[in-house]
Amino acid sequence: MGIQEQYRSEAAELLSSGEVKLVIGFGAGSTADRRRPLFARTPEESEKLVLDQNCIANLTTYLVAGGLLTDGKKVAVFLKPDGIRSLNILIAESQVKAEQVVIFGFAIENNEVTPLEGRSISDFAKLGEKLRTATPPPSVQEEAERLEAMGSSGRFEYWKEQFSKCIKCYACRQACPMCYCRRCIVDVNQPQWVSTSSHTLGNFEWNLVRAFHLAGRCAACGACDRACPVNIPLRLINYRMGKEVKEAFDYFAGESSDQNPVLASFRQDDPETFIL
Repeated sequence: MGIQEQYRSEAAELLSSGEVKLVIGFGAGSTADRRRPLFARTPEESEKLVLDQNCIANLTTYLVAGGLLTDGKKVAVFLKPDGIRSLNILIAESQVKAEQVVIFGFAIENNEVTPLEGRSISDFAKLGEKLRTATPPPSVQEEAERLEAMGSSGRFEYWKEQFSKCIKCYACRQACPMCYCRRCIVDVNQPQWVSTSSHTLGNFEWNLVRAFHLAGRCAACGACDRACPVNIPLRLINYRMGKEVKEAFDYFAGESSDQNPVLASFRQDDPETFIL
């Protein structure tokens, strides 16, 4: 039995027994190589679940949407390692209760899908050691190194050009599992903290505020990159922020569910290089 058939069978069993009220997975998309989220509520619907190398979306986004878990019932969800990192962060930030989530873990390597053993977040505790040594996709790493070599003025011009494309659609925010605030700062207009207009200042304000908001919280799933309709390489700036946090605090976001949020906690030996 392949992994797709195995997970379909297990999902059907969880639904028929009433252990979970919903299974969030992947279904067929609009084209042969695309997948879209599928919400199975019955054993019959679980037969539509698909699992292959095209299942790349981070489905933890749906765990914090619309009060899904407020009734205390369990939900099952298909997650890659970046999704498991995201879930760890959400648990650490008290947005999700670990006991409410059943995980169908899987990894994609060389276009092959392999299962990850375990069904609860505690089962994946050792995965943090593997994640900590993981590197970003080669394309991201190479571009990040190229930007690093530019110097500060070169990087400023690069991001000025990239952010000039921003149309303030906030698709990056909607796709990100870490953007769970009920009311985002950009939606506040009395006072208006961030300009809603798509111009140089407003675009810098939005994208840099969001990057700082994700410092030590980004799971590097790439959802923002994929959602951006004008192809701003948002993963690059999030990668740089994660690198800064790693170097300053030896902190890797999503390594475990009992991490203290890096920007909401304090240690006596924390570096204070920002104080002149």
